[in-house]
Amino acid sequence: ELEGQFADDAAAEQAAVAQENERLRQARLDLLTRLRSAAAEHATIAIATAGPHQISGTIQATGADWCGIDTATSAMRCVRLDAMRSIRLSSLALRRSLMTVPPDALQGRATFGYVLRGWARKRTPVLIQFADGTVASGTIDRAGNDHCDFALHDAHTSRRDDHVTHVLMVPFAAIVAAGPIVARV
Repeated sequence: ELEGQFADDAAAEQAAVAQENERLRQARLDLLTRLRSAAAEHATIAIATAGPHQISGTIQATGADWCGIDTATSAMRCVRLDAMRSIRLSSLALRRSLMTVPPDALQGRATFGYVLRGWARKRTPVLIQFADGTVASGTIDRAGNDHCDFALHDAHTSRRDDHVTHVLMVPFAAIVAAGPIVARV
């Protein structure tokens, strides 16, 4: 009987150690790691952001400081992590987001500025959602480390000087999300 008691105590101690190790592992998880796991599952997500914006869809990608949401109404929206106020996932997706997915080499380097520089290089018309609730269309002329030059023009016109109403220098901190404008069909 003493041997059985000893075995039960050892099993209970192992379970307690395992639980504590799992709590410690979860305590080290950051938001980006959990979003990366959700993206690997293509989870349905709803993000409440700074200002009145809510962005819902399927999480498709993550970068160093953003996640890409495929919405039903537009192309991919790149949402800055710093602009997120809360994130809603299903109970299953929330539990699965606790499992770590190793980042690929590009994810760590693909900053929000990197994405904007790609759109600038291709002269892609974009829609920007600002933290103050406004939305603007135009073309990113250039993107720096923490800001971009954004030429305002109608969403479905090309970036030509006679179509541009203003060129704004926009700090990334003022941007909630940005994404390419889907061409009219």
